[in-house]
Amino acid sequence: MRTVIINREEEKTIPASLENLLPFRLTDAVRRAAEQPEVGIVEEIRLRRGRCASLTSGGRNIILDVVLGGDEMEGVMNRLCGGSLYAYSDTICRGYITLAGGVRAGICGRAAIDNGRIIGVSEVSSIVLRLPHRTPGVGGELCRLLVSLGLSRGVLVYSPPGVGKTTVLRGAAAQLASGSCPLRVAVVDTRGELCVGLDMAMLTIDILSGYPRGEGIEIAARTLGAQVIICDEIGDTKEAEAIMNVHNCGVPLLASAHAARLEELMKKPGIAVLHKSRCFGVYAGLRRVAGRPFVYNYDISGWEAADELL
Repeated sequence: MRTVIINREEEKTIPASLENLLPFRLTDAVRRAAEQPEVGIVEEIRLRRGRCASLTSGGRNIILDVVLGGDEMEGVMNRLCGGSLYAYSDTICRGYITLAGGVRAGICGRAAIDNGRIIGVSEVSSIVLRLPHRTPGVGGELCRLLVSLGLSRGVLVYSPPGVGKTTVLRGAAAQLASGSCPLRVAVVDTRGELCVGLDMAMLTIDILSGYPRGEGIEIAARTLGAQVIICDEIGDTKEAEAIMNVHNCGVPLLASAHAARLEELMKKPGIAVLHKSRCFGVYAGLRRVAGRPFVYNYDISGWEAADELL
């Protein structure tokens, strides 16, 4: 287990682009809560129809004294979509909306089903706003792991949701694409979250925004000539073939997946297929030290350790 400590100024404010879309009494409650000394970076704001809103900071859930009614929730949804719910209907059916600046809104409500497929969502009951933060100082451990593998195999980061996988991948992308010997880094950003803060002029980064992961990964390797490909939340068996093709082209993948333990990770069919193909040389379990923003524990395992679990 290795502990990496990152010290940086805490960003507690709500992005201005988002603040204008929310009721004033909610943003005021968030600001008042964030001013408390025990509260660090605001990572999420959760709106619930007829229930108290809350925010998440450092893994803690903090209840706010604001309850939004149905009309207010519908108003927030309308503003998030710029007045056109239809324009976002496809991603809403998949449970999210991506806003400018990399803010992602998770959406749930009453689903309309046709032949087992979600074709619409009404009566929105929860909106989860995940706030991105610029984090150029984290991810160095992942860069060192890739280099130690000679860029011949990838690194897969895993953790439960909300620990910081996207944050460390974003930081690693910035470090790999900068410095005295930058690499050509391709970021496949399916949901518009991963590229936040990667807009510095000197970064040697190509961003494939909105591409399905499988297609984006293959384009990055075959037409962009990437030396490293970075993407978030893999695990679908449909993507496995594209990842194996890229691995056979000699391009390593730095990616993330949802799992609490290595045993759980290896039970995912898509990950098991990739492991047997030796696409990843290292698996890095990510945990955040309670109450200390951007202090991470990495539980590093080689592919041999994962072999014993299959």
